[in-house]
Formats: sequence, structure tokens, C-alpha cells
Amino acid sequence: MNHFILSTAVLFFSFVARAYEPRNLLQKQANLQQVKELLVSKSDWIKYPDYADREGWNNFTGPLKKGITEAGEAYLTYTWKVVLATDYLEYERSGSRTAMENPFGSNNKALSHLVFAELAEGKGRFLNQIINGVWHSCDMSSWVLSAHLPLQKSKRTLPDYKEQVIDLTSGDMGSFFSWVYYFFHDEFDKINPVIAERLKLNIQQRILQPYMERSDYWWQALSKPGVLVNNWNPWCNFNVLTCFLLLEDDNDKLAAAVYKTMQSTDEFLNYVKEDGACEEGPSYWGHAAGKLYDYLQILSYATNGKLSLFNEPMIKNMGEYIARSYVGNDWVVNFADASAKGGGDAGIIFRYGRAVKATTCSSLRHILLKRQREKLTSTM
Repeated sequence: MNHFILSTAVLFFSFVARAYEPRNLLQKQANLQQVKELLVSKSDWIKYPDYADREGWNNFTGPLKKGITEAGEAYLTYTWKVVLATDYLEYERSGSRTAMENPFGSNNKALSHLVFAELAEGKGRFLNQIINGVWHSCDMSSWVLSAHLPLQKSKRTLPDYKEQVIDLTSGDMGSFFSWVYYFFHDEFDKINPVIAERLKLNIQQRILQPYMERSDYWWQALSKPGVLVNNWNPWCNFNVLTCFLLLEDDNDKLAAAVYKTMQSTDEFLNYVKEDGACEEGPSYWGHAAGKLYDYLQILSYATNGKLSLFNEPMIKNMGEYIARSYVGNDWVVNFADASAKGGGDAGIIFRYGRAVKATTCSSLRHILLKRQREKLTSTM
């Protein structure tokens, strides 16, 4: 029996060792000093119009402006929901995630519609509710989901005021709020400077500072290089990178943060096989390769295309994997705990394919859009 256990352990660790290949593709592109030299200003890489540029936003939203604005109008009288302490505790008590996630998600949905509506219209109609949503979110102890809070040292599901954890959702919130700050901080200041100051401070305390102070978040894979990581790595690093690029004005600190995300993301890439397959299954592609694309794209934008992996064969293979796994009629070649149906998001598939010049991705995008139209027609 002991011999069997030992043999199994040897085989497992041998597999893990073979699975990990220290390519460090990003770090080979540039060292810390080179990253500092390559980074460009926000005005050079951000292509969105400024909030005050009404002609720019009219051109950007085009015929979608009316729908975006109407979606925001539905939340002009929205009542912001309180996430109770017992909502967090419910995951620990019964395993229910929805007690916490439902009110939290409802607030986030409302705020996102309000933000997009104000950007589209630009008349200030939605600003008061945006401020309410921002203020309400800053009042929360944490932006981490109850199911992920056991990552705290306490291992409990109630937010611990002594520790900030970065998970998928807190990263998403930090990234989203960084864009809110970028677009609206001048408008917030006209009402009261404390609003923008508090929002920025919250992002710094919840995302920027803990990321630079710690290297022991499991998904960073920095304290123990070579450990197995999954889609959390590119997903969280994309959000963190976005926060730093939008909020950090000190060039030395910004370069150090960008380079640290490169070191961490390399650990994810070191585990991917050359064929680019998503080892968590096709339905995870958008969270793994898809989020890697987001990370690589914003890194490329912020360096004027000088830091880019889109010409790497393995990166192209990762993009094409979702097209190669698609069988037809929404079915995919499934394994692990992924869904047997899906095919992915047509938008991210198209953008990834365009970046790596993969015609297979463009073809799948057309197939998925056609399927969506067929389903819409059949319900009418």
C-alpha cells in the first residue's frame, strides 16, 4: 500500500514537473528598466473619448446611445441594497452563495448601467445615482464574494477588517471603479472633492497596496513559482494591471507594478502547453485564454505595442483552441467540469482572433452570431 502511494505521488509530481516549462515569455520581452521606458501616458494609450467630448461619445455609441440611456433610466430611482453580515455568514452556515451575491450583484448591475448611460448622454442626469452607488460600495468592508473570503487568514466568510483579499470580483470592482474615477473624477470634484478622493483611496487600499505588499496570494504563484495556477491568474492580473495603469502616477511605482504582473502572468503561461489547450475545459476559455487576451491587450496598449506576445505561436494556439473545440450546434468537445455546450463569447473570440491573425476565430464568431440570430428569430 505504501509502495502504491509513493509510486502515485512520484507519477503526480513528475507530471506536474513536465507540465511546467519556465518560458517566462513576458519577462523575456523586457526587464524592469525597459518596462519603465516603454510605458506611455494615459492620454497616449486610452482611445475612449473624454467624458466632456460629446461628439466623441455620440460617434462612439452611434445607434446604441438610446438603448444605453434607457437602460440607465431604469435605475434612476434604484434603492441600493445592503449586504448584511448574516448574508456573508450564510455561505459558512449553509453553503449558499446567493444570500450575499444577489444584493451585491444587483447593486453592481445598477451602477454599471448608470455609468454607461451617463457616458452616453453626458447631461449629468445620472451623476447623483452614480455617486450614491460609489459611496455605498466604498462603505462596504470588502468587494470579495463570501465564497472566496475563506482565502483570508481567518478562513472565515465574514470580511476581516485587518486584511484585504484580491479575488476575481474585488479585482473586477477595482478595475471598473478605476474607469469610473478616470472618467468622472472632475465631475465628482465639482460636487465635492471627497467623492473622488475616497474612491481612489478605496482602490489603493483594496487592490494596489495589497498586490505590491504581498506575493502570497495563491493565484499570483510568486511565493512558490511552479505551483499550479488556473484562470484566476490572468483574470486577477488583468484587473490589477488596469487599476495601476489608470491610477498610479508615479513612474517608478507603476513600472514596478506592471513588471510584477508580468512575473505573475508568466507563471500561468509556464503551465500552458504549446498546443494552447485550456486544461479546465472549453467553457473556461473565456476566463483563462480570454482574460489573458485582455491582459496582453492592455499591456500592449500601454506600451504602444512594444510589449506584445501576440506573435508567439503558443498565444495563437490558445486563441484558436476554442474554435478547434467547437463541434457545431453549440456543442463543444468537453471534459473536466466544463459545460458540453457553449462555444464562447463572439466578441472576445473575434478580438483575440484579430490580435493573433487567426481566421478560425473569425469563422467561429460568424457561426455563433448566426446561431444567436436563429434563436432570436425562433422566439419571435
